[in-house]
Amino acid sequence: MDSLNTALMLLAVGMGTVFFILLFIIYFSKGLILFINRFIPEEQIVKKDSGTDNNQEIPPKTLQVIQATIERVAKGARITNIKKIK
Repeated sequence: MDSLNTALMLLAVGMGTVFFILLFIIYFSKGLILFINRFIPEEQIVKKDSGTDNNQEIPPKTLQVIQATIERVAKGARITNIKKIK
């Protein structure tokens, strides 16, 4: 009977320890997230003006390949406009 009491005590101490360590991890993580969000600003991503890149034309051979592919797949559909999007 003495070994059963020892086993149950070890079980309770082990599970209690794991429970408190997990609680510590949860609250420490939440605190760390709050700290980072409050004191460390997010980097702002600056977009480049791509006005000069839009003027590039699609080579004629590539345009023909695209048109032929769409006509074949879409069974006779015609392309009226192709834009290069960055």
